[in-house]
Amino acid sequence: MPAINEIFVEGEPMELDGRDTVFIATKVELPVTFSELVPRVSIPANSSSPAGLIAANAQDPWAASGKYGLGWVYFGVILLVLTTLIRLYNLFTDRVRAALHQENLQKGSKTSSPATDYELSDIYTARSTTKFFPRTEQIAETPPAEATISSVRPLNMLIAMFRFVFYRPMPIIVYRKRWRPIVFPSLSVICIATAGLVFSVLYCFIPQPLFFQSMAFGSPPVAIRAGMLAVAMMPWIIAMSMKANIISIMTGIGHERLNVLHRWGAYICLILSLIHTIPFYIQKLQDPSGYAIWRTYFNTNGIYIFGTGFAALAPLIFLCVHSVAALRHWAYELFVTTHVPVAMVYLGMLFWHCKNYLTSWNYLFATLAIWVVSYAMRILYLNWTKPWRLSWLIGEESAVTLMDENAIKVTIPSQMRWRPGQYVYLRMPGISVFENHPFTIASLCSEDFPSEYGEGYRDMVLVFKPFKGFTKKVLDSALEHGPWHTYRAFIDGPYGGMRRRLEAFDHVVLIAGGSGITAIASQLLDLIKRMRDGKAVTKNIQVIWAIKRPETMEWFKEELRICREYAPPDTVQCQFYITAAKRLHRTGELVSAQTPTRPVSHFFKDKVNDVFQDIAEKRTSNISAKRNSALIRDEAAGDPEREKELRKENEDSITALPKARLVPTRSGSKGHLVPPPQQHPDLPQHHTPPELIHPQPTRSFTEKRRERNLSLDIQAASRSNPAIDQTYAKLTQPASPSSSESQHATTAPGAPSVAAAAPHGGFDFGFPSTPTEFQKNLMRFAFLPAAVKKKDGWSTEYGRPDLRYTLRQASAEFGRRTCVLVCGPPGMRMDVSRTVAELQVEVLKGGGKEEIFLHAENYAI
Repeated sequence: MPAINEIFVEGEPMELDGRDTVFIATKVELPVTFSELVPRVSIPANSSSPAGLIAANAQDPWAASGKYGLGWVYFGVILLVLTTLIRLYNLFTDRVRAALHQENLQKGSKTSSPATDYELSDIYTARSTTKFFPRTEQIAETPPAEATISSVRPLNMLIAMFRFVFYRPMPIIVYRKRWRPIVFPSLSVICIATAGLVFSVLYCFIPQPLFFQSMAFGSPPVAIRAGMLAVAMMPWIIAMSMKANIISIMTGIGHERLNVLHRWGAYICLILSLIHTIPFYIQKLQDPSGYAIWRTYFNTNGIYIFGTGFAALAPLIFLCVHSVAALRHWAYELFVTTHVPVAMVYLGMLFWHCKNYLTSWNYLFATLAIWVVSYAMRILYLNWTKPWRLSWLIGEESAVTLMDENAIKVTIPSQMRWRPGQYVYLRMPGISVFENHPFTIASLCSEDFPSEYGEGYRDMVLVFKPFKGFTKKVLDSALEHGPWHTYRAFIDGPYGGMRRRLEAFDHVVLIAGGSGITAIASQLLDLIKRMRDGKAVTKNIQVIWAIKRPETMEWFKEELRICREYAPPDTVQCQFYITAAKRLHRTGELVSAQTPTRPVSHFFKDKVNDVFQDIAEKRTSNISAKRNSALIRDEAAGDPEREKELRKENEDSITALPKARLVPTRSGSKGHLVPPPQQHPDLPQHHTPPELIHPQPTRSFTEKRRERNLSLDIQAASRSNPAIDQTYAKLTQPASPSSSESQHATTAPGAPSVAAAAPHGGFDFGFPSTPTEFQKNLMRFAFLPAAVKKKDGWSTEYGRPDLRYTLRQASAEFGRRTCVLVCGPPGMRMDVSRTVAELQVEVLKGGGKEEIFLHAENYAI
């Protein structure tokens, strides 16, 4: 590398690129040593230096350029502090309201009068106007105490104004019918990303100068500013990408929501990196002689200047491009496999490119520290990293059950603890070794729901519909192995959940669409439990569930029964909307575990699963033997028969998982069928081994429709609507006995009787009989019976729910604070979000309403 003395030789005149500026460079005493001068790329100036160099050091000196990186530090810290303060305020007020309510209940139980508590005011004799001891005056009721800090009118109005604006969803753009729609993030995310982009661009271009008179005076200032801002964004980008991170702990926002800001932050970082790169090429072309002097500051023969920059820019472009929604969904497994390794390469290239100039390495070391700490924190979320548990290194045992509508239920007895509404990442090596996917926990972690697996265990239940990828593999494996096969499950979590406490709201509205009920079920059970214990302020719960067929209710049949039987009276209202008026026929047949066409890849997965199962069985037997051997010996007191009996009981201390139940098999064209059953020679003629039961082939919809007996459909329609029963009786009245006999003769043999049709399932959900094909073909809802509305608030209706109308009607009964929780398809979330945003006007008007809070579950954007 040429020394500075060789460039600026004393007494030698020098002209800069024809600018008519001639100066004589003189040797000066440098304020720093030469070794410190090169890394800083700082050119000192004195009174004899050219005017351009003096102006450059005066306006935007290189040594002070590190301050631009602090811009994003301040921007991120302000957002983090505000969000944390809002969360702490909500947590404090929610806890105070719940505590005051519980205190009021305790006081009321001590001071209440039996004369009013046990007065039978609803019986018929109480309606008499003549009473022996009439009441002369009403006893004034003391209003319940309310936290003053949570009832500040100006603060509630300010929050309602923000929600009125930011609760409104962005429109979904559908370019073509079969194409994936373009889904924008929420308005709040767009505002934050836009504010960050505008701040970064203005912070780069407003300070002057953008370029020096010559590149010999130093790097372009606009490029330095953009580069420092891009490097300063790295700690925030990495922190928002990790599953276990300090931001989620402070703000309560799950990483699935921070991941949206992670992607938009990376896009801003790419824009800043381009702003950092382009000025170097522009000034290189416009000032070749200045560039020739500037490149001598780096002892790399020109490779470092642009080579390391491109080495860092290329991975960033790849990370941003393949994280676009369309490409990410198209090759999701490739995205998951390559994203983290390429990000590590990008961080390494930044260390090489920045070369510890200014304060760049401070941000990079902070990024590395956040990355390492987040991975260390994630170890605490894994169920197989705790040596004191049986799941150490081998995971938990799990069972797969196929339910109605081809839904899959995975039951995992675990010692983990979770809150309602949280989700976990599930990995099952017996199905797919490397795939790891999130699923919402549908069960409640409570002592009221113990697991039969053992003491301290809780059944973690995951319910989902199979589509493609991992969920399709789970379905195929369950059909192949049968209902009694168990899998090893490796769990990562729990994550997410609500930031607020449902028990602190007076009115709660739970809205679900299809399998979105998994995020609602545990919340509903937990809220009912707290209401029974007197720990919830909630007085009314309204559940709206839109499903395609009534069979879907079988998924959570037990949970619905608990809600109906154990909830406080007149507190829970459930509205079920059946959007597809067709009930599937249930055969109840099992699928054989033997399959003639089995993929070769399944053998490796089965071997992996068997290895974990063997380790688990040996570990369980060894631990139980060491723990209970001495106790059994003491209990037997030398009696060998007694000791043998106790040891046999000890082997059965950990019971097996509940037996799974399978839905009918697929059609013969899709495989998974066994040959026709052969009669076993040692079995009776009427007996067939259960493992050789041959499932009947499934007929197509067209075949069933052709064989349909429309006379039965007409009878069913007439019986469901008494108004047309007489008309149908006149039309179908036989003219003669012969015609009656011919009518009976044409009836299909084995056709089910309408009068003998049994209701679906053993639990009455309150919906009428399913309309038939004739009813739907004649007119969409011509023969449909009216919606069944029972006295206890449970009802079932046909068609799609009008959520906007329903919420507006229900808002008349909203209390002081209302929470609306929705989990469903994008259209449902948009309708609910738009309606709740409009209902904020009621909070602004007053009238006793202080808050209407919305929580929408959405992991798609």
